Amino acid sequence: MIRTGRVSVFVFFVLFAYLGYMAMSRFKKSRDLPIRRLTGLDAIDEAVGRVTEMGRPAAFIFGNGTLEAQWFAAFDILRYCSRETAKYNADMIVCNPLAEVQPVVEEVVRGAYIAEGKPQDYNPDNVRYLSDTGLRAAVLGIFQREKVAANFMFGNYYHESVIFAEAGNAVGAIQISGTANTHQIPFFVASCDYTLLGEEIFAAGTYLSRDPAQVGSLVAQEYAKYFAVIVLIIGTIMSTMGNKALDQILGR
Repeated sequence: MIRTGRVSVFVFFVLFAYLGYMAMSRFKKSRDLPIRRLTGLDAIDEAVGRVTEMGRPAAFIFGNGTLEAQWFAAFDILRYCSRETAKYNADMIVCNPLAEVQPVVEEVVRGAYIAEGKPQDYNPDNVRYLSDTGLRAAVLGIFQREKVAANFMFGNYYHESVIFAEAGNAVGAIQISGTANTHQIPFFVASCDYTLLGEEIFAAGTYLSRDPAQVGSLVAQEYAKYFAVIVLIIGTIMSTMGNKALDQILGR
């Protein structure tokens, strides 16, 4: 026996999977990226220039918490930041609180140096695993000792967002941040120079990676949002008029 709502969910899944596939195929052929460049990404170039001019390192701090979608978006942003710092012979200290992703982080940074033709400049000591319990103290110590000129904070952030942002301000670093955790966005907005708001972190990761699968997924999600808003408006009007037809259709 089919449970209530299973048919409509399946139809919507097939529809948006098809939209994602079409968007992915179109991008593969045209390479025309249907995503606008975010201001925060331009700020990354500005921050790397500041690091190069001042001769002080940058810091890239991953958020805490469990491994989830924001980490993968942050990996793409890390790859871009690493390539930019490698290009201009600048240093960047990467701080990672999850042991299971340390090999991935190391490979991302190493790959960026290889892509820039400078594998000999890769310094494994700059990619640091800092355990959850010692993360905050370790990052604050790095900021004070190294006097970082730029601070990139992306990922699954909680209360440490305020701690790191205030520490970055104390040493005069330009700060660029991004998280999908809505309860932390106000703190980033108040204390950082540029902030990617909510799902912009996923758009930024897709823009920088230009991976066709990510592009297709992002386009399908955007269409799903528009569709949900339209259905909500139509459903509200119909329910107000006493017409339950849409409820019956979605309930199948």
